[in-house]
Amino acid sequence: MASPARNSPNNPPDNVKSEDRGEDIQEHSNFEQNRRGGGRGRRRGGGPPFQRFNNPRGRRGFGRSGPGGPPRRLDDSGGPEQEPEIHKESRFQDKLMDKLSQISGPAVDLPPLDIIEKKFSGRNRLYIGNLSPDITEADLQDLLGKCGEFAELFVNKEKNFAFVKFDYYASCERAKRELDGQVLKGKNLKIRFAPNNASIKVKNLANFVSNELLNYAFGVFGEVERAIVCVDERGKPTGEGIVEFARKGYALHAIRKCTERCFFLTESLRPVVVEPYEYTNDTDGFPEKYLPKRNPEYLKARSKGPRLAEMSSFEHEYGLRWKQLLDLFAQKEEGLKKELQMEMEKLEAQMEYARYEHETEMLREELRARELDRERQKQEWEMKERQVEEQRRRNEEQIRRQEESLQARMIHHDEEMRRRQQENNLFMQAHQLHNILDEQEQAFQKPERFESGMDGRDGYGDTKDEDGNMGQPSNSFRRDRWITDRRDDFMPKRRRF
Repeated sequence: MASPARNSPNNPPDNVKSEDRGEDIQEHSNFEQNRRGGGRGRRRGGGPPFQRFNNPRGRRGFGRSGPGGPPRRLDDSGGPEQEPEIHKESRFQDKLMDKLSQISGPAVDLPPLDIIEKKFSGRNRLYIGNLSPDITEADLQDLLGKCGEFAELFVNKEKNFAFVKFDYYASCERAKRELDGQVLKGKNLKIRFAPNNASIKVKNLANFVSNELLNYAFGVFGEVERAIVCVDERGKPTGEGIVEFARKGYALHAIRKCTERCFFLTESLRPVVVEPYEYTNDTDGFPEKYLPKRNPEYLKARSKGPRLAEMSSFEHEYGLRWKQLLDLFAQKEEGLKKELQMEMEKLEAQMEYARYEHETEMLREELRARELDRERQKQEWEMKERQVEEQRRRNEEQIRRQEESLQARMIHHDEEMRRRQQENNLFMQAHQLHNILDEQEQAFQKPERFESGMDGRDGYGDTKDEDGNMGQPSNSFRRDRWITDRRDDFMPKRRRF
């Protein structure tokens, strides 16, 4: 029995050879690129868009990636100049790490997602198969325009199939319901939902992962159009989810990063497992009209209809063998599930114990670091204390020396004052003695003046000649000489004071 999705782009129609599937997928992936670049080359042009020698830029620096493709830079050798993979990967890695650093904090009370359906999302694509060789885009546009607004119509006339993207999912359902099986130019159209190549399946989700957290986490890889966590019939999460990106490159980037490294969504150390999402059509199933009725095996299989086998018959015996084989498979599957559950519980216990040991070791390391830091601070404080003590000692020694120097100067000043005071006392005593001598001299000279008036001497004891001139002084006591001699003896002292 054929698969319901056998007419999808990954499984082309029956009239498409297996060796041509790669070209089919490649042409479909470059559909949007071809649409944007083809018209531009034809408008500027004359001749094939990838060999336009009338444009000087086309001869030197620019070329085309293919018929109708966008321009690309050419190096000096004529080959395409591309950004090095190392630089591109490092740039993507930097952006990814920046986004992860922004969402690495607590993810509590996330805002609800916008449930409004996005227009022209990746899940609103239809596959149209069994087209006539002489079909044109205008014919399909007239046919599809009745079901709603659409865009990105791609027709492969060699393989006789097409892809179209509608604005909303309801328009896709309407087009599939109304146009599936319709005859167009002698061919019955086969319409299916095209698989979204930008979708991924996320496994091994923790218990507290919601749609909001799934969208919040995988938004670091690119724009997310839809993110859901699968649940069972009781509404409990099954540990799996689906994320639909806006572009296929985002999905491939997420698959590569989550495969190379461990990506955690919660505090639990359960990394998510990401793989491409395989689309299964569980809406329409496999109608009778899709069966190859001209195949001899079809006629052989349908030669007998539904029936119950008789007991102890040939059919009943081999039917029991099939049941036993399926029961054995179910038992082994159930045993594997139980074993897997036990291993998961064991891993959870080991993880918790390892986490405890790791946290304990981290606390020990932190305690040792704190002790080392405290010891270092203690040494620094002791060193500072010794420096302060040495500085205090130097200051005390300097103050002591200053005090001794000041005390010596004060002693010297006192001695100098005492010496000057003694000199002043001696000078005062000499002055008093001088006064006493003056008085005695005056008292001694009074009788002599009286006598000098009688013998021709003046009152000072000097003799006069006949002409009245002063004669030679007498041998009596001369005050002037005594005073002169005394002044000579005390001349330095009198000048000093």
